[in-house]
Amino acid sequence: FMEQPAIFVERTLAIIKPDAIDKSPDILRFIEKHGFAILQQRRLRMTPEQCSDFYAEHYGKMFFPSLVSFMSSGSIIAMVLAKENAILEWRDLLGPTSSHRARETHPEKFESNIWHR
Repeated sequence: FMEQPAIFVERTLAIIKPDAIDKSPDILRFIEKHGFAILQQRRLRMTPEQCSDFYAEHYGKMFFPSLVSFMSSGSIIAMVLAKENAILEWRDLLGPTSSHRARETHPEKFESNIWHR
């Protein structure tokens, strides 16, 4: 009797932002095509207060007011994704978080145009 090896699966949060909601079917296919399981998914609209709480680590930075305004400007889709090494693979798939850096370093990537605007 051989013991089965343990399978470690990480979870990570992913958000489809207000300006990409209309592309959500394509984005969901893209996520699944890259081997992520979408464990939970919810469409919602956050209030400015909820956005301020969620992005509290950025409070005081110059972009904070525009971030809160943008993220509360329309619906988002929040998802829990799962995959082995999910956090690292998700970050790698998205590329740089700076939209300017993403456009410079990953212009050919689908996510550079959709994820970081």
